[in-house]
Amino acid sequence: MDLKLLIEQFMINYGLISIFLVVALEYANFPLPSELVLPLVGIFAFEYDMNLIQVLLTSILGGVIGSIINYYLGFKFGKPFIDMIGKKFPSTKKSIKSSYRWISKYDKVSTMLSRLVPVARTFISIVAGVIKMNLIAFIVYSTIGIGIWNTILIYAGYLLGDKLHLITYILKQYSLIVIVIGILVFFTYILINRFKIKK
Repeated sequence: MDLKLLIEQFMINYGLISIFLVVALEYANFPLPSELVLPLVGIFAFEYDMNLIQVLLTSILGGVIGSIINYYLGFKFGKPFIDMIGKKFPSTKKSIKSSYRWISKYDKVSTMLSRLVPVARTFISIVAGVIKMNLIAFIVYSTIGIGIWNTILIYAGYLLGDKLHLITYILKQYSLIVIVIGILVFFTYILINRFKIKK
């Protein structure tokens, strides 16, 4: 049974719980690519007439929990832990270096922006734990980024049905647009909050 069928069967059997677990595992760096998992969640929600808001919120919660697990591992075991991952799995070195670059350049905001970039987002939670980033800030920014990314992919699956190849193509071709949209959403959020405070 291939991965797609396995995930579908799991969702059929366990509903929202399965969505939470699958997304949490994906964000905890299990080999479950979000470009496959999240559109499948959208397809599942459409085919089984599930409440899309509940599905989105469940997926975001799963993503945040998975990210916190990685944060804790980085916080607890430090740089030796992430160095060990790089040695055991050489293919991850690029992602790890990319995560360090994002954090050094954008600080806490990196945990939001990197969620929209397939390479950088993979190990950003572990690196955030390694550098002892403030946990509350990590959760807040991660939730915003995860919310944007999950909503885009799940809604794409909900609208496009089983055309996963088309979703993957769009993501590859227009990943920059996705990043720009994410940044605009973030700064809009900041401006709205500042306006409310002034009032």
